[in-house]
Amino acid sequence: MRLFKRLAAMASMVSLLGLSIPFESLAAVKTITSVTIYAGLEELASGDTLPSESSFKTNEGTGNYVYSNNDRYEVTDLDWITSDTKEMKVGSEPKMKVTLRATNSDEYAFKGGYQSSNVSIKGGTYVSSSRSGSDTLYVTFTFKPIKGTYESPQDADWRDSGYGTAKWSSVDNSSGAYDVYLYRGSSIIKKVEKLKATTYNFFPYMTKAGTYSFKVRTVPYTESEQKYGKNSEWTESGEVYLPQEKVSDGSGQDNSAVANGQVGWIKTGNIWYYRYPDGTYQKNNWAKINNKWYLFDSNGGMVTGWQQRNNIWYFLNSDGAMTTGWVVSNNKWYYLNPSTTSGVEGAMITGWVNYNNKWYYTDSTGAMQEGWRQVDGNWYYFYPGEGSKAVNTTISGFPVDGNGIWRK
Repeated sequence: MRLFKRLAAMASMVSLLGLSIPFESLAAVKTITSVTIYAGLEELASGDTLPSESSFKTNEGTGNYVYSNNDRYEVTDLDWITSDTKEMKVGSEPKMKVTLRATNSDEYAFKGGYQSSNVSIKGGTYVSSSRSGSDTLYVTFTFKPIKGTYESPQDADWRDSGYGTAKWSSVDNSSGAYDVYLYRGSSIIKKVEKLKATTYNFFPYMTKAGTYSFKVRTVPYTESEQKYGKNSEWTESGEVYLPQEKVSDGSGQDNSAVANGQVGWIKTGNIWYYRYPDGTYQKNNWAKINNKWYLFDSNGGMVTGWQQRNNIWYFLNSDGAMTTGWVVSNNKWYYLNPSTTSGVEGAMITGWVNYNNKWYYTDSTGAMQEGWRQVDGNWYYFYPGEGSKAVNTTISGFPVDGNGIWRK
């Protein structure tokens, strides 16, 4: 009996303690499962330094800005990791650390891990993140690389000793890679491209008497540099006259690529090039190779994926070949003109598409439409997953006629 009374008293006490706990503390704190940061940096030129953190807006997307646009968390602090006194170069990727804090830690909290799968940077590239407690998240990201034109090499001239050694001086805004062309008079004798040096021995190619000169320019080298950097202007050397008694016998010429059969497709790093027997490369244009079309950029690199030329979009598959017909990209279907006689072969089609006696519709982005869609004021139904227009049938009680139009 005494034991029963003691247990009853304890139960009563626990009940009273429970009533004294505020109701709000019993509510579950919601986890911030994903984060989106919007970032923008006013255009910088090579040689510029980074703007101060205080110049960034944290509540709107104009000028220099970093903001969250979310009522669960907000940007409270910005810190450059890249020194703001360092001069930017073409391809430089300024790095910043952002502090995010939960706007109300009683309602929302940062929990678990945050990485590229649940941290999105609009205007930059995610690097890393870390938490401090449940109310603070630090996110590090890089802004888009600096675009620009490289500076031209300086002091292009011939080395005093011997014949044929070209030399030049690098500059601060340089990739360290150069195109160097040897001339006899106005004729190009030898091209050396993407050379990682500031000297080159042209003497093996000086096989005839005459007046020689060379031109050199700075060019992008890495994949990132090729995307954001532009070739510099040419720097011209002085002239040197080579008499007949001093001409080269051709020994030492670097013709290994051609001599070893390295013409046609050549891979350098992760980039494919197409080289002709005379040593030149296909550049900045289309080439039909083995009955397939390929597109090359201004550096001679074969491109893949979506590419726009003369306001027309094309799709090059992972092998670089131009695709025609239906293609799926980012879970959406697109139609690329397969005809070689009507329209532009390979061009992305927008609007109505007639395929295998069925009609399809692609919007202004080229994406195939599904379900109910309004086109030119009329409503049509396109079968989901397949995309063809429904005709002479009833869809969920709504009849469509022979043209596929639903009429009230």
